[in-house]
Amino acid sequence: MAVEERFAYQTFRPGQRELAQRVYEACAGSGILLAEAMSGFGKTAAVLSGALAAAEETGCRVVYTCRTKRQIHRVVEEISRLQKKHPFKAASMLSKFDYCLLRRQRPVPQESFGWYCSFNVSNNLCSYFLNVPLVGAGMEEMVNGAVTASQTHSELLRASESLHVCPYEVTRLAMVQATVAVAPYHYVFDPRAAAVLFDRNSLDRRKAILVVDEAHNLRDFLRGIHSSTLTFDEVDGAVREAEALLMDEAAASLRTLREVLGRAVVGHASWLLDRQSILERFRDEKGTAWLQNLAFELSACSAAAWGSIAYERRLPSLVLRVGDFLAKLSAEGPVMVKWDRTMGLIDPDPVSGLEACLKEFKSSVLLSATINPSSVFSRSLGLAHAGTSTYEVKTESAVTVRTIVDKGVSTRYKLRTPEMFAKISDKIAAVVRGTDAGVGVFAPSYSVLGAVFDMVTKRVGDRHLVREVQGLSSQEAADVFDSFRSSEGSVLFGVQAGRFSEGEDFNEEIMGAVIVVGLSLPPPSPLLYAEYACLKRAGEPDSFLMLSRLPALRKAFQAAGRHVRSPGKRGMVFLFDERFDSQVVVDLMPSWLRSDLLVGDFTPQSLEGLAREFWAYQR
Repeated sequence: MAVEERFAYQTFRPGQRELAQRVYEACAGSGILLAEAMSGFGKTAAVLSGALAAAEETGCRVVYTCRTKRQIHRVVEEISRLQKKHPFKAASMLSKFDYCLLRRQRPVPQESFGWYCSFNVSNNLCSYFLNVPLVGAGMEEMVNGAVTASQTHSELLRASESLHVCPYEVTRLAMVQATVAVAPYHYVFDPRAAAVLFDRNSLDRRKAILVVDEAHNLRDFLRGIHSSTLTFDEVDGAVREAEALLMDEAAASLRTLREVLGRAVVGHASWLLDRQSILERFRDEKGTAWLQNLAFELSACSAAAWGSIAYERRLPSLVLRVGDFLAKLSAEGPVMVKWDRTMGLIDPDPVSGLEACLKEFKSSVLLSATINPSSVFSRSLGLAHAGTSTYEVKTESAVTVRTIVDKGVSTRYKLRTPEMFAKISDKIAAVVRGTDAGVGVFAPSYSVLGAVFDMVTKRVGDRHLVREVQGLSSQEAADVFDSFRSSEGSVLFGVQAGRFSEGEDFNEEIMGAVIVVGLSLPPPSPLLYAEYACLKRAGEPDSFLMLSRLPALRKAFQAAGRHVRSPGKRGMVFLFDERFDSQVVVDLMPSWLRSDLLVGDFTPQSLEGLAREFWAYQR
């Protein structure tokens, strides 16, 4: 079936047909394709049509993986439109935590949930799981319904509760049948979770086409799953937790652990620790298998489990955290570092196995709005020698975006003074006054966001201002988004790489301008030093660009494109930081962002005038 027949809409936007065809050709063959198109272009619809056409032709399935739940929901929305045009089986899967009905009876922190679920299932304490094989016809009907028409998450939970079965098991069985399976990164790239999707579900990677959305996040994700940190305060907290759960032997072992680690780490002058010498110290003092046995005991928590469940005591989150750290400490490969009262374990080459993982699939497509420069992007993922091909959709002629770089302010750490924040806030307020439509303001951190939000509130009190705060739940984020949309000319304050800067749509009616304040460069840390050192040993000439500057710029550019969601879009982007004023940065900008670029140290009055002039001219 041609890509046109697999497209969910009546017509293609400029560039969509070409992208769909390029994806089809890559997926029908083999290899790895890097595809770049600006935010709002409609990558998902185009890529789905090309990948699905190739999958049907070659007898394969499509595994579409995303970083966040919100991005998964967007893919499911596109699949639902496509299913109405041409039926096919599709399913999506989130984490077990998102599906658990049992935890409604008792709130469970996410960090303890894996243990909580495993314990209840293995000890026959979860009636939802036990009921799955007992309602054969009803379960089959639920699974068939899930793959033929996309359900919302709340609909699945209600139906599963009505039948009294585990929603996660419904979803897992639906994934077995699906031609298109949508899942978070964990189910593809984390070996522990990937076993669920591929091994338990018998999904053969060799007969699957992999699509990776927002692939610029992959290195950070892989670094995260291979890294672990632990503070001495957390070890002390785990001792108290074990005592409260009557785990006397574990508490005694944790005190010993604290003592040995304290002697080995606290007095050490360098940030880089000798992990092997620390392991040898444990072997000398406690025996060969002591550390491994302790890691297992803390991870399983079997001694505390029955009491914790039966008497509703606090679940052992810190004990589990120490157990996970010790398991990684005992494994081969990680580098151990320290700073302040914190120990860290990091794989200094987190992408070392990515090429092999991708090549297990029939073909792979990596999507992003910010791949440029493709050579550095490929090297950052360890794919420089993987035979990748690159395709860029040119869309700058389809939108009208004026970019203003203001080099008169900065969020460099040493320049973060009340005077600088006041200067930034004056300029933000000027842009808001000059723009009748909504405005998005994206800061590099929550601390900077809080500082400028309070100041701007005093300067534009007549506008409706909403703010992202750390740790928002999905419902709270939806409430913030609805509040922003409820009033014309609202101002949304968020963080770069946060809830609202990636994966959220703001059309031109509700947002006309975006202000990106500063660069979200990663703070210096021993974890980062270790990764720099690994790249340097490997002969990488652009380690700072790869690990610091490019990730920060990608966050900024992703935020800048939040309101550029369709062809013909008119909008303004303001980049407030002197570090955007360099030819290197301009060369790294997406083409649509640099096509109409103005640089200067602007007064608030001139910024307001530039905004008013742009909107008056566009009318």
